[in-house]
Amino acid sequence: MNNILQQMLLLFILMAVGYIANRTNIMDEESNKKISKLVINITSPAIVIDSVIGNKIENKLEVIVVFLLAILPFILFPLLSKLMVKIIKVPEKTKGALEIMLVFPNMGFMGIPVIGGIYGSDAIFYVSIFMLVFNVAFFSYGIATLSKHDGDKFNPKNLINPGVISAILAVFIFVFEIPFPALLSRSIGMIGDVTTPLAMLVIGSTIANVPMKEVFLEKKIYLITFLRLIAYPVIIWLLLKNFIANDTLLGVAVLLSGMPIAANVVMACNEYGGDSGFVSKGIFLTSLLSTVTIPLLSILI
Repeated sequence: MNNILQQMLLLFILMAVGYIANRTNIMDEESNKKISKLVINITSPAIVIDSVIGNKIENKLEVIVVFLLAILPFILFPLLSKLMVKIIKVPEKTKGALEIMLVFPNMGFMGIPVIGGIYGSDAIFYVSIFMLVFNVAFFSYGIATLSKHDGDKFNPKNLINPGVISAILAVFIFVFEIPFPALLSRSIGMIGDVTTPLAMLVIGSTIANVPMKEVFLEKKIYLITFLRLIAYPVIIWLLLKNFIANDTLLGVAVLLSGMPIAANVVMACNEYGGDSGFVSKGIFLTSLLSTVTIPLLSILI
């Protein structure tokens, strides 16, 4: 519980700094877009690569099982989310953002400390495999979905981006256990480490342009929050509880599925024309309410 609260506090402190920076004219819409471009094209790909450097595969069968399990949410959630987009009435520009808000949880910044706090450091290996699948899905399906709803005809060239390239490289590095020199590894890690702080600053700056009461009075955001934090992880639990004998692996799958909306969704919206204001409201509210829902999910499993 302390791990969850600490991570939430960190998130809100960083968002508050971004909020103040916007109100004092240090950050604005233009700086948000430039920082988002930096995050999507440089720091996020770095963290994708860094997440697999040094991982050793000791049990190949277990890795295959976890990998297949990690794919499940990114097959199921897009199908459910496409249905939700038809039910939840939003402007065309917001449809792509809504869809990927529901699909992509914050597995890294939130998932790692929460899973580590509940199941110990050994379970972080499972998280790294889930994140590998997350990154492949986000930089391919996620970017394609945003581009499709931006009003322009989808350009397949959008799929050739640093995120997809880094995700493919990460798969090869992970599978073949490719070694990296210590200096290069540390450099990649340091670049990746700035991803979450930058993302939270942009979210805070974006929220500063939205009247605070709109965050809490937007009814659609509450439905999205329910789906992201409660409905989707419970569906995963119901599907897997009779098939996964490993309680730790089951818990990791369920809890990761119930994390708040991923911060990278805002970055991608700024880069590819999605509704970043709508997403920022969702990230703020899901992050706030996850302090209640994550402990409840941990009791369920």
